Amino acid sequence: MIDINTQVKSRERVSAHGEVFTAEREVKAMCDLVADECRRFDSTFLEPACGDGNFLAEILTRKLDALENDSDFERKSLIALASLYGIDILPDNVTACRTRLYDLWDKRRNFDGALRTRAREIVTANIVQGDTLNPGEIIFTEWTHDDSFIIRRVKDFKLSEEVDGQYELPL
Repeated sequence: MIDINTQVKSRERVSAHGEVFTAEREVKAMCDLVADECRRFDSTFLEPACGDGNFLAEILTRKLDALENDSDFERKSLIALASLYGIDILPDNVTACRTRLYDLWDKRRNFDGALRTRAREIVTANIVQGDTLNPGEIIFTEWTHDDSFIIRRVKDFKLSEEVDGQYELPL
């Protein structure tokens, strides 16, 4: 993971992939525009070019801060984690984003092994490698919850099917 205020890892990555990271100041300002949604533990977000997770980390931090004194923190914090989705074209960014989100979640409490295993499963399923502009085989897991601590998989869905016909990219 690079420093949150570093916007470029290398010239080569900018040239080859257009990779430029959003600085902390802009991330916070943009999240402030949807501040209420960022505090709702079950509000869903998709970052189509997540990099190493600047936006998703800020959103998760806000969700967890809002839950800090909630008596159902463990269950709701997993729901918060499961509500975040990200796509990046570069595999090292996907790995960094997964690690970053998991670590942000894990440092909040002394979670048991089963919850940690589920959290790893969630970030692995929700932060994926792919090209958002050519979503083809990008598959996400939809999660749900009940009154127990278990978040279970409902179904998988292809991103291309979700956006099919909803917009057209300019040629």
